[in-house]
Amino acid sequence: MSGLSNPDDVRIFAYDHVVANGFPPTLVEIGRHLGVTPSAARQELAALKIGKTILVHQESGEIWMAGPFSSTRTDYEVVASDRTYYANCAWDMLGIPMILNAPAQVRTKCTDCGSPMTIDCDPSHRPAENAVVHFLVPARHWYEDIGFT
Repeated sequence: MSGLSNPDDVRIFAYDHVVANGFPPTLVEIGRHLGVTPSAARQELAALKIGKTILVHQESGEIWMAGPFSSTRTDYEVVASDRTYYANCAWDMLGIPMILNAPAQVRTKCTDCGSPMTIDCDPSHRPAENAVVHFLVPARHWYEDIGFT
């Protein structure tokens, strides 16, 4: 690591970017923010030791997840105000409205039968919908293979 960045600064930039734009910043955008090349930004991002909040794709070096936000479109679409976000999983789809501290509508599908589901989420109260989220993997094992989980 070249020592150009503080892990908190990069994390805050990444989350501010995803909240404003719907997706995490690219290496080009991180490099621009840090005043370095995309290659140097990749090295900076790879060297960060900020736990499980930001996960980097092993091949591309781009941000893969900035939990609970996904860097790609998924089956867990969260719409808040005029912005669409994508969650990594069912757990994360309920976390996005909490992080945004804003009401949101979650659009997904039942993983058993494929039926569309819409859940209105508001951080000030629990969802009124009568739904069950089933996790195939116990939470203590999620990060053993987070791509599967």
